[in-house]
Amino acid sequence: MFPDTVTATLNDTVLAQAKNLSAEDRQMLVISYVPKAKEIWLIQGTEGFVMLEDNDITRLPVFPHNNLAQAWLDENQITGTCVAVPFDEFTETWLPGLTKNGVELVMFPTSADAENLVMTAEELSAEFSADASA
Repeated sequence: MFPDTVTATLNDTVLAQAKNLSAEDRQMLVISYVPKAKEIWLIQGTEGFVMLEDNDITRLPVFPHNNLAQAWLDENQITGTCVAVPFDEFTETWLPGLTKNGVELVMFPTSADAENLVMTAEELSAEFSADASA
């Protein structure tokens, strides 16, 4: 299914399989693949990074691969650019900043109305730390 090694592009079969994973499996894909790839993918809009609002809660969608981020943009007809943030920068700068600002993370969302898992920045940081020591 999803490649064990880091790859620049995903074929259509792998893309379809990844998008059909359960919310839990998509979350685990972010936790396991992002440290290997040494980058995480975000969506840059015209006025900053794309955030999702839900009952006064701000959430940042994160993706393990450029092709998955692009597919989400296309499916939801969002104008934006997929941006790679280096893993070290994300864990050392972004996660503390997101924590400070109370922004949660949507782990590899697949569509606007699908079930998606949400984590706090602290939870994701702890998962990355646990994964690194395993």
